[in-house]
Formats: sequence, structure tokens, C-alpha cells
Amino acid sequence: MKEVLVEQAMTADPVTVTPDTSVTDVAKIMVDRSIGGIPVVDDAGELVGIVTESDLVVQDSDVKFPSFVSFLSGYVFVPGSLHRFNEKFKKAVASTAGDVMTENVVTVDASDSAEHAATLMTNKKMKRFPVIKDGKLVGVLTMADIVKLISRDIPVEGTEE
Repeated sequence: MKEVLVEQAMTADPVTVTPDTSVTDVAKIMVDRSIGGIPVVDDAGELVGIVTESDLVVQDSDVKFPSFVSFLSGYVFVPGSLHRFNEKFKKAVASTAGDVMTENVVTVDASDSAEHAATLMTNKKMKRFPVIKDGKLVGVLTMADIVKLISRDIPVEGTEE
């Protein structure tokens, strides 16, 4: 059996939002469509980010002030804590998809093997990847898509006939 490609396993033509879409509308779309993440595209249809359930949950979480120590009449922030605070605070007060989305999205190519994508999901501890073909968003591959392959007894890894 030939290897299964991402484009054979993905959900094609994914629902998308723009950076201007309200967080409330993003949440409604995700609930109505039973999806855990939604790609964010600009006016040209280019992928600029993704909003996941985790991004939305941050809005309702407790944002902790960054850790610091008092030193020589000043304050020194614990490395990384100020950056984490800034990111969480930005998402906690977000009103649009552009405010809450994760930028620098990890993607897979439509021609990648499903095995490669499944390995990437495991290694990166991610549940979904936007799928790109010729620089354009063409689908989303989720863990559920991989599980569907397994349920149909289709090997995810490639074997030669």
C-alpha cells in the first residue's frame, strides 16, 4: 500500500475567520461546527494565525503577575515571566481573532505523509495543523482525521506493495 498523504486525510475547505472577527463569533463558530481550532486568514486568503480552544480559555483564566525579585532598590523579573505575562494578558483582554490568535503557525504540506504529520503532532504536542498547498490554505488535519484512518484500518505509515 502506498503511503497516505495529508491531502487524503485532511478536512478540505476549512472554515476560516479574519483577524477582525470578534472572539464571541469565533467561539460560536467553533461550538456550532464542533471544531477545536479555526485558521485565521487575511483579505487575500493567506494564513496569518490560528485560534484554538486553548487561546479562548486563556481569556477566562487567572492572569498571574510576572515573578520578580527586589534587587538594589529595583525589580528584576524572572527571565521569561514578563513575556508570558504579556502574552496571557493580551489574550485575556482580546476582543478579536487577531488579538487572541497564535501567530507563526506550524503547518503541514498537502503532499506530506500522514505518518509525518502524526509524528509532528506527537512531538509538538499539537492536535491540528493547517494544511498548505502551493502557499495556500487548503485544509486542516486533526488528530481525529488520523484516528479515522486507523478506524478504517488504513495504515498511517507507508509500506511498499
